[in-house]
Amino acid sequence: MKKLFISSDKFDKNCILNYGLNELILQENAALSVANLVRVNLKIGSKILVVCGGGNNASDAIAAARMLEGDYECELFFTTSNLNENCKTQLKIAKQIGVKMCENLSLDRVDCVIDGIFGSGLNKNLDEKIVQMLNLINNTSSLKIAIDFPSGLEKNGRILGACFNADFTVTMGARKLGLYSDAAKDFVGEIVCSNLGICESKFSSSSSDFLLEFDDLRLPSREILNTNKGDFGHAFVACGELSGAAKICAKAALKMGSGRVSVVNLNGQNINLDEEIMQKNSFKGADAVAVGMGLGEAKFDINEISTRPCVVDADMFYKKEILSFTVKDDAILTPHPKEFASLLNIAGFGNFSIEDVQRSRFELSREFSKTFSCVLVLKGANAIIAKNGVLYVSNLGTPSLAVAGSGDALCGILLGFLAQGFSPLDSAISGVLAHQKTAQNYKANDYSFTPNDIIEGLKWL
Repeated sequence: MKKLFISSDKFDKNCILNYGLNELILQENAALSVANLVRVNLKIGSKILVVCGGGNNASDAIAAARMLEGDYECELFFTTSNLNENCKTQLKIAKQIGVKMCENLSLDRVDCVIDGIFGSGLNKNLDEKIVQMLNLINNTSSLKIAIDFPSGLEKNGRILGACFNADFTVTMGARKLGLYSDAAKDFVGEIVCSNLGICESKFSSSSSDFLLEFDDLRLPSREILNTNKGDFGHAFVACGELSGAAKICAKAALKMGSGRVSVVNLNGQNINLDEEIMQKNSFKGADAVAVGMGLGEAKFDINEISTRPCVVDADMFYKKEILSFTVKDDAILTPHPKEFASLLNIAGFGNFSIEDVQRSRFELSREFSKTFSCVLVLKGANAIIAKNGVLYVSNLGTPSLAVAGSGDALCGILLGFLAQGFSPLDSAISGVLAHQKTAQNYKANDYSFTPNDIIEGLKWL
């Protein structure tokens, strides 16, 4: 996993104060990363339009244009005449090299647009003129490269009116949390982290947040030969009004390696289950339990599972009994945004809409996990796992996973890990990654992806 930071401002200051670098040196290194990216992706002689604001992002962009001028046809367009001193310095040098300026925005024959308008410091909605300009740029087929943050995206990952739609985002010095929000996913493109001239370990302090990678996936192991099914846990699934959700969950838990899987129908009726899955009348003997998926109005005694590791989902987030699970340090809660809004309301955080949750996914996940001892998995385009105020973000999910039953399969995967003795946090990390990996491995059309494909894909991880 890689470190994530809200901002790299303090690292820039550390480079300057403790290592003798100055802002111009940092800008040179940032610009070199942008220029190198252009050279890899664009043939010599192509036309590059560099759109600049008046701050340090513009300084980086101008320096990149100066490095590329000669091999490429570079033009600068400014959205403001109010330039800071670094920007003025870089502009003076660029002009001497031969970089041209244009008074009017023209996208004619432009092969690449470099965005140096705003960085992560943006804190208000873009004005209409900038919105219109970004819309024009976004509608072209030009290669688009954003410096640090696509213009219109603020540091917490919210879109402020419009956003530059980058093919690449070159983030400076350290990976920023805001680049991995749900809202940012369609705008950041491929994220490239620039080296500012000093190894990250020299200037980055400890991070409270992390970006997950597939290398962080830890699969169950069966290396010991003298074993039996009892050594790999007994996973139980609570079944309510909609048995289909429980069936998906149970099949996923079995495929994830649980030695035995049983379903308890809270309504007391027989269920048509696959032959390898058992039906039980109680939770006796459970090593881990999943509850909530398809629960509806079915009733159950929460005390039956209070001492067991749990995965909690779906309908439980609309019941006051959910509070019993929030204080369990061996519970994993897996809400989607609407369910999380309900959970926050029941937990006394206030009344939140789905839009409120999506605007503040990082902040709300962090505060919730500081308050309660459970592990939170907030589902979305980029899943967030939160524990004790630390966020683990995965941007590896695909649109294939946006299908009914996908969350039930995720719960089964998490349940399978829990039943085999993985810690709740490790179960959440590996479970989310396994879920996403099945989608990435899928070779057919993404619209045909189903929960059964998730379950079958687990054996190929």
